[in-house]
Amino acid sequence: METDELMQQIKDAEQHLSELRKEYRERKTAGLRAAIEARNEADAMIREEMKALGYRYTTPFGLLR
Repeated sequence: METDELMQQIKDAEQHLSELRKEYRERKTAGLRAAIEARNEADAMIREEMKALGYRYTTPFGLLR
């Protein structure tokens, strides 16, 4: 094999490894992302219910909504 071929194989392997790392990170954090999304949906439902009941909803930082 020539050095150019070896260099191309190395680049291809590095790109493949990078893609595998990205997929690993996405799978690793999928549960967390789903939990955050569910929490955000629940918060939205709570805000709607409180608004329907005539209450003002404040965020954890004290901001009124």
